[in-house]
Amino acid sequence: MSLPVGATLKRLARTLAVAGGILAGLLLLLWAWLAWYLLPNLGTYKPQLEQELSAALGHAVHIGSLTGSLQGPVLTLALHQVEIDNPNPGGYPLQLAELSARPSWKSLLSWSPRFTRITLTAPELSLRRARDGHLYLNGIVLDGSRSSDSQMLDWLLEQDEIRIEQARLRWRDEAMGLAELDLTQGNLSLVQGLFGHRLTLTAHAPEGWLDAFRFQMTWRGDRLENWRTWRGKFALDVGGANLADWRRTLAWLAHMPAGQGGARVEASFADGQFTSGQARFDLKNVVLRPEAAGPLVAVPNLSGEVELKPGADGGSELLARNLVAQTIDGKLFDRAEFRARWREGAKAGGSLSLSRADLGALRPLLRVLPLGKNAAWRALDPDGFVEEVTADWQGSLAAPARYAVKGRFSGLGWQPVNLLPGISGITGELDFSERGGMLHLSDPDGATLTMPSVFARPIEVRKLDAAVRWTRQPKGVVDVELEQVDLKNADLEARVQGRYRWAPDESAAGLIDLTASIPKVAATAVPAYLPLVVGDDTRAWLAGALKAGQAENARLKLSGNLDRFPFTDGGGEFLVTAATRNVSLEYGEGWPWITHINGILEFRNAGMLVKATDARSMNAAIGPTTVSIADLGADHPHLLVDGSAKGASADFVHFMQQSPLNAMLDGFPQGLKAQGNGQLALRLDIPLTDVKTITVAGQYTFLDNTLELGHGIPALQQVRGRLAFSEHGVSARGIAFQALGGYGRLDADTRPSGLMRFVVNGRADARAALAEYVPPLVPNVGGMTPFRLVIDVNRQLKSLQLDSTLHGVTSDLPVPFAKRADASWPLRLTIAPSGAQSRLTLRLGQEVRAQFYLKDSGALARGAVWVAQGRGNLPRQGLAIYVASPFIDAAPWLALLDRDGGGATPDVPLTLNLQADQVSIDGRLLHAVKVNLEPRSSGWSARVDARELNGTVSLGEQGRVQMRLANLSLPLARQDEGDVPVAANSNESLPSLDVQIDRLTWKDRSMGKLTLMS
Repeated sequence: MSLPVGATLKRLARTLAVAGGILAGLLLLLWAWLAWYLLPNLGTYKPQLEQELSAALGHAVHIGSLTGSLQGPVLTLALHQVEIDNPNPGGYPLQLAELSARPSWKSLLSWSPRFTRITLTAPELSLRRARDGHLYLNGIVLDGSRSSDSQMLDWLLEQDEIRIEQARLRWRDEAMGLAELDLTQGNLSLVQGLFGHRLTLTAHAPEGWLDAFRFQMTWRGDRLENWRTWRGKFALDVGGANLADWRRTLAWLAHMPAGQGGARVEASFADGQFTSGQARFDLKNVVLRPEAAGPLVAVPNLSGEVELKPGADGGSELLARNLVAQTIDGKLFDRAEFRARWREGAKAGGSLSLSRADLGALRPLLRVLPLGKNAAWRALDPDGFVEEVTADWQGSLAAPARYAVKGRFSGLGWQPVNLLPGISGITGELDFSERGGMLHLSDPDGATLTMPSVFARPIEVRKLDAAVRWTRQPKGVVDVELEQVDLKNADLEARVQGRYRWAPDESAAGLIDLTASIPKVAATAVPAYLPLVVGDDTRAWLAGALKAGQAENARLKLSGNLDRFPFTDGGGEFLVTAATRNVSLEYGEGWPWITHINGILEFRNAGMLVKATDARSMNAAIGPTTVSIADLGADHPHLLVDGSAKGASADFVHFMQQSPLNAMLDGFPQGLKAQGNGQLALRLDIPLTDVKTITVAGQYTFLDNTLELGHGIPALQQVRGRLAFSEHGVSARGIAFQALGGYGRLDADTRPSGLMRFVVNGRADARAALAEYVPPLVPNVGGMTPFRLVIDVNRQLKSLQLDSTLHGVTSDLPVPFAKRADASWPLRLTIAPSGAQSRLTLRLGQEVRAQFYLKDSGALARGAVWVAQGRGNLPRQGLAIYVASPFIDAAPWLALLDRDGGGATPDVPLTLNLQADQVSIDGRLLHAVKVNLEPRSSGWSARVDARELNGTVSLGEQGRVQMRLANLSLPLARQDEGDVPVAANSNESLPSLDVQIDRLTWKDRSMGKLTLMS
């Protein structure tokens, strides 16, 4: 059957109506009781209220007065002059000027005071943390160490709502020695709801601390003694904060001692532990101190979102999003993301992921984070832009047992560590673990390689493409495979392949098998790519010596135990070969360059060798030549140059003049001139630590040359033979030549004192010799004679000495120079420098002495000849002859002068000073004769003084004789052949005459004046 639904609903409605009426009646009675009984008699309940509040708070409560009001059914109590006793002896009570409270119906259930709202207006609260860590509110301890403290806080938490408005709070932390913080216009709200408690606090901080402040906390949990079971979260919003001031009050800000800006910080807690934290921040001019005793890190701009929370496995997790940050090294994050998980203890380990981060700008921060404690990380000191990287590790981050890293990067770089090269500016991918890894580089924009243990300078790379793999083996062994490395820069292109094995038990430096090819490289760039095993002096020399050209088709092979590099004693091979093209080399300071070198360049183990098939030096063609350094890494390396050349001897002479050989040979080459060709063989030993102490060994082969030595030395022709030279001097044996119409052989050596001596033995033609020095006498001599010539050179020509017996020479010169071929006349001729000229001294037997000054060309500048007892000074210019003899036959000498055109040339004026007891002229004698003969423009003029005559006699054009005599006594005595030597025959014809005699005497009879023209 059907239920009586309608009847049931009617009965229910009537029941509810009756119950509502009863409830309304009760409420009306309660309101009437409150309004007409309780409020008028409220003061009588003050003792009871004090007792109830004291019991609830655990501290004695005193109320000055008690009033109330009723707004509808809501009762509000106003407590005035409230004091809460301080249980500490001598402590001050907590005083509240006014407190309003709305009683709660819960009071009936708990039978203790409960309120729906407690409101405090403008209270002044003093919160202090003592040195012992206890917390005091206006002198009343709040740390729950006593039951009364816990009871008061528990009672406050049981109220529905507590409000504090316009409060002033003074905070002082004596435990940290911090200054007092004064907060004004504080508003606090503590609300108990269905799902727990909510605490909200807003206040104004002192000027400069911040512009806005809001703190909110929600949690589940009531009793203070059970605070470890509470669960909840709190949030702090600040704006315009000055962290330099806040950190003195908030200890956790010690990691951020300076900065300005705003932030929202949220944190969760449970079971007495921090569970998670989030922060959104936008800060400027921040200073970080990641570790309490660590260094400071400046961050001018910092914004983003950060979350920190415990991990599920007992570790910690850090997540950062939208990070924008900039350090003094640059912009490190540009809306980057960062995630890290780690745990400590027996199961230590973690993971890390990062995107869009600039490691270079992050470097100051990373150095002071836990990661910076890892020795390898600190040594690498990476920088660059990380597109994305993930890392996992097990064990301590400073020394992980296992790890794995993957990442993509651009502009990445790190510092060199051990044999790992440093690099900067690369783009690529990285994947490695404790077992090995892979690195792929593809960088079209350039990079820099740094290997300070191998190369002196970083190597700039414009383009790089490389694939590298490595694996770790037991006992610390690492095998590295360079699958292919292609690089290019301004100097070269190279491709490198090979393997490297680092095995500490086998080799400290490692084992290597590497090959490389370089199509071409500028010669001037080669020194920059030489390893440090090539000593500083050698690399410095190469850097200064290589001037131009290039190396082509270079090949490198490096294999063996690097501990034994450069393998001078075996154990490996280091070989670089290349073809040289048009290389220019300045092998020593002051030495002429070797240019256009074509050949082979070779570095083999510790040595270097350049084999030049052809080259040039100062326009001379050079034949096969080698330039070598036996040990590039020696403390005192030596450069050896060994070469040969064929060409013009003039080029060889020029080479000696323009090279240090000129000084080494004391300037000997300076005045040397050569014609013809020859062959040069030269070996130089140059200590690279002191290039001025060079050792020279060379020889030059003359092939039918003509040499002009200068200093008045006659030219040598058809010179054939070898001249050896060194840094000390020259040497030669049997150099054949022709000179002075004859021939000779030259020997040379150098004394320990540095004196170079040239000795010539040969035969000379008398006519050719006189043609060189005294041309007017050439027609009167003939024949060949042996001679010995000794030339000494010390910085310059020191002396030249010619000795000859003149055996074989004939002379039809007048007496005393007439000579038969079989007669021997000792001749000594010496030449020595005298300023800009050369002084020639001659001695012929006991009859003739001479001294001449010769120009550099060998021409006579001035000189004098002394015959018999002749005396006189050396003239300032020209040639002077001084003759003093008992008898002179003048006719042949006059004929000689007439043949020569009347005397010496104007360039070499000739003067004659003659003294004789008797002078024969065509068989007639003059006595007590003195003659001074001087040149004229077209002949000569002589002053004659004798017993028979005095006056002037001159010889002019076409042999015309002019006489101007003051007196003449005739007849002249005839020559007595028994008394004097016989003179040469006189001419049969007389010359043209122009004679004037002022006083003519014939046999002591005056004949008057005579004029004769013929």
